Amino acid sequence: MIDPQQTSEVYHSFFAVSRQLKKLAHQSAAKLGLTVHQIGILNSIQDNPGQSQKEVTERLVFAKSRVSTHIDALAEKNLVTRVISEQDRRETKLYITPAGEELCKRYNEEAFSYKVLGSALEQFSGEEIDTLLRMNRQLLDKLAQAQEQET
Repeated sequence: MIDPQQTSEVYHSFFAVSRQLKKLAHQSAAKLGLTVHQIGILNSIQDNPGQSQKEVTERLVFAKSRVSTHIDALAEKNLVTRVISEQDRRETKLYITPAGEELCKRYNEEAFSYKVLGSALEQFSGEEIDTLLRMNRQLLDKLAQAQEQET
């Protein structure tokens, strides 16, 4: 049986790491004049060109109204384009522009949050990082299973 104190420590540790990474990610996105959500949307559209707004919303688990607002802002900045679907005229497909691709590339290469995390991970061996990733995936799987059982 796991010690409740250890469970509490792990719980708070994950939240602290997550909170710090979020702060760093927000700073990195702000330097490019975007929000973290906008960067997430850009990356999603870059990885899956031609998605509908609904698909982006489902993939990123954001509120529908927020995704719409963010996509409007990205379109105004000429980072994404909307193209009406030939199969269903009611549906709009989203594509990243060359400027959007460049911004994604800059964020993913230059983001302070990635650099800081990379620097922090240098204290661990590749094997330790692989173990950390494996354990995190196992925890996420168990947590997701528990959530599914609750709903």
